[in-house]
Amino acid sequence: MSVDTTPEQREQRTPEASTPGPSWSERVVGSFKRVEWQQTLLIALMMAIGWCALFLGSSILQILAGIVPVMAGLYLGRRVKGDWLMHGLVLGVSGFFFGLIVVLIYGGLGEAGFVELPSLQISPEGEPTQVTMQELLFFYATFSVFALIPFPAFGTVMSGRAEQRNRQLQQEVAERGGRLERPGVVRTLEDLRGLSLPQLGSFVLNLYRKKGFEFTDYRFTDKDKHLDLDMVYEGEPYILRLTVVDKVRPGTLESLIQDMRRRSINKGLVITSTEFTPDALKSGRDRKNIILIDGQTLFDISES
Repeated sequence: MSVDTTPEQREQRTPEASTPGPSWSERVVGSFKRVEWQQTLLIALMMAIGWCALFLGSSILQILAGIVPVMAGLYLGRRVKGDWLMHGLVLGVSGFFFGLIVVLIYGGLGEAGFVELPSLQISPEGEPTQVTMQELLFFYATFSVFALIPFPAFGTVMSGRAEQRNRQLQQEVAERGGRLERPGVVRTLEDLRGLSLPQLGSFVLNLYRKKGFEFTDYRFTDKDKHLDLDMVYEGEPYILRLTVVDKVRPGTLESLIQDMRRRSINKGLVITSTEFTPDALKSGRDRKNIILIDGQTLFDISES
């Protein structure tokens, strides 16, 4: 017995080597290349000007200056789509050097006598005194490096992640056709019948959760005429089809049956805050796996 050991055969038997992911340095370089420079540098320039305007002012304005880098980071984080840490670091470092240029220009004008140099409190024990060019640069460097670099990065990351969550939520709501709304207080049957479809969805969802159902998802269908709640009871999936039309006709029941077959779900409920037509009631009695619940019955269930 012979065994084929040709190079082609060995290559076929050799498992493919897993491709290593990018290294840390490659990820940093890639993130740096994806920086949106135009708007990042523009925001950094505005941040530096605002920072220096407050920094060179009175002691009260110097306290307010700490808000500027955080606000700049929050603003940038909402405008970029990713790489928030790198954007925040670029924003902070650029803003620091832009501010340094502003201070150099201001200090040079002060040394030349065109403007008055600010009075700053260099030491905690001393009184505010008019500073020299060197003292101004020292005060800016020591005070700004700890505020203009980490704070914008923090603000950018926090704002970017929050904005990403908001975009994901908006996308999910768009895919579902809308969002559920909190219903008002339901004390009477008329209150129940006055609920909109999104409000009825929240009402039914909360009610059936109390009855032991587990909620999985929802979706508006048929151009927002129906709202489907996907729920599970004792391991069995259910579709709860909700509607608020004046008279629920057999078409609502038939469309639910088709969706149940397509999704291989055996149990369903048609729930309305109003009433069913006689034809819909007759069609529902012929279906053992579907329950019809009108507004009066739903109200009685909520009161029980």
